[in-house]
Amino acid sequence: MKKNKNVNANEYYERMHKIGNRLMICALLLFFAIPLIISGYYDIMPKISDLLVAAGGLSAIFIPIGIAETFAEIPVMGSSYYISLITGNVLNLKLPAALNALKVADLKQGTEKGDAVIGVAVAASSLVTLVMLAIGMLLLTPLQPFLSSPFVTTAAGYVLPALFGCLFLGSLSDDVGGGVLVHKRLLALIIPFVVCIALYMVVPDLYETFEGFVIIICIPVIYLITKKMYKKGIITVELPGDKEEAQIQEEA
Repeated sequence: MKKNKNVNANEYYERMHKIGNRLMICALLLFFAIPLIISGYYDIMPKISDLLVAAGGLSAIFIPIGIAETFAEIPVMGSSYYISLITGNVLNLKLPAALNALKVADLKQGTEKGDAVIGVAVAASSLVTLVMLAIGMLLLTPLQPFLSSPFVTTAAGYVLPALFGCLFLGSLSDDVGGGVLVHKRLLALIIPFVVCIALYMVVPDLYETFEGFVIIICIPVIYLITKKMYKKGIITVELPGDKEEAQIQEEA
């Protein structure tokens, strides 16, 4: 039996990035190839101008949201973000699976062990998703009366609020991963939160249309507020080993 070799963390991340980049390129080629091949075969290739008009509104919403989600999800998902993007449902499935895996394994995000555990969790989630989709396709017709019943439709409406509520509660902790604690960091969210609520209450239609751009604007605003509060000592950062060093200095 071959002995397990100790893999250097840098080598592991480099391999993951190389494999991830190649898989992303292959996935993008497949995503574009299928509609192009079908359109070319049936001679229904749309005009570029028509595509731009049809995709303009959606792009204005989803491109900023995608950029914002990338900044928010990468620190949690780590090197497993490649497979999460390829298999999809990051917010609905992959991110909750990653956070739950860290909680069960009692690990912190941003650590090497945490990254490995998240990789296993995301891979298992992807396989379970494929199996459930296959079962759903086979049982869709027999279960149609049950799935369309008022009880199921009512319960389904509470799934996403409950899911995002759990994710929000997890973000209330001062632990940002790697043993780093940021105390009172949520104070920086008060002003952007109030502004977003006010915009939604005053101009709900405009807010929903430009929701992605609002998120993008809020990112640098929160950064500047956090930096200002950090300089004033309102927000404090506790690095791993700070308590031990403080105890050693007190004993000395």
